[in-house]
Amino acid sequence: MTVVNSRPTLTINISSAREHWLEGMLRHEIGTHYFRGINNCHQPWSSSLGRKKHNLKPLNPTEEGLASIHSVLFRKDPTLWRAALLYYTVYQASHMSFSQLFHSLGRFVQDPNTRWDYCVRAKRGQTDTAQPGCFSKDQVYLDGILKILRYRDKINFPLLMALGKVSFEDVDRLKTMAQMENVRIPHFMQDQARYAEQLAKIMAVNQLTDEELKTII
Repeated sequence: MTVVNSRPTLTINISSAREHWLEGMLRHEIGTHYFRGINNCHQPWSSSLGRKKHNLKPLNPTEEGLASIHSVLFRKDPTLWRAALLYYTVYQASHMSFSQLFHSLGRFVQDPNTRWDYCVRAKRGQTDTAQPGCFSKDQVYLDGILKILRYRDKINFPLLMALGKVSFEDVDRLKTMAQMENVRIPHFMQDQARYAEQLAKIMAVNQLTDEELKTII
């Protein structure tokens, strides 16, 4: 999801598109990034000056963490393997060459084209990919997921969506200043009881416990 000529634009690599993956991808890109972007336009912090004035925290890891949760929200098997593998790949890239990284990931990703994509993501921006080094942004997905799950019982998720590009940590502080007219909440967040059940299922399937999350976050 990018902005092209002032228009939000979704680009899909159809060679890697799969039926059940597509639904999650649309919740990730449109149901999260696009909706939060549209809602952000209505808020007093829609500009960089507004963000500074209201002392907003960075939008990540909340932004990508929330989107990543929505990617698996209604899957029969909502495992977080992709976010985990992205995190792991970045760590490995920090002390491996591109070639070493490619061979190392073979234990998890058999398809060479898919493995190549993971390596390119982790090594992008490096002037010499034969040397250890990484582009670390891809660790933000798992980081954001775990933080949101850790505090899921305290987060007002519809409000988090309505306030736009904000961290979940800023929601309570900003809610009295928010413009709530014309905000858009995706359909999958409107039934909060069902949404909470899906978050609990994600916790269970990925063998995460609240006690464990409290120790790491």
